[in-house]
Amino acid sequence: MSRFHKLRKATTDDIFFIRALEMDPANVFVHCWDEETHRKNIADPLFHYLIAEGIQGTALGYAILVENESGIVEWRRIIVARRDDGIGSAFMQAVIDAFTGDGASMLWLDVYEENQRARHVYSSKGFKEVRTEPLASDPSVTLVIMELPLSSINAT
Repeated sequence: MSRFHKLRKATTDDIFFIRALEMDPANVFVHCWDEETHRKNIADPLFHYLIAEGIQGTALGYAILVENESGIVEWRRIIVARRDDGIGSAFMQAVIDAFTGDGASMLWLDVYEENQRARHVYSSKGFKEVRTEPLASDPSVTLVIMELPLSSINAT
């Protein structure tokens, strides 16, 4: 069994792994991007593609974050290959810690209202639900916007 060991920046060599997790039917709430979109985003300095690695260097999951404004970072994705063994929680905390120490003031994300599992995990990491809004492509679907002010973490 692999345990989370460290974060590393993703490279284009990780795109196959990233796309495999996106296309896994277990990840029904995840949007899939094509290879070219991932290549373009990995090259963009505003995008942060991070890989969770185990002690032996095995990729365990990935996260995508993007800087929208100075100090404000949108968390676009986090997916781990195996659930229910603590990898996701440890990985998420490592990402939060990295951005806290990197001068970001706020992390925010949106999550499908019906995705109770994710909402619980995000809440356990300190994210607060601040509003809801309809999904642009399907107004019958509701997104919950959650925020984590990193200034409160920096102050402790």
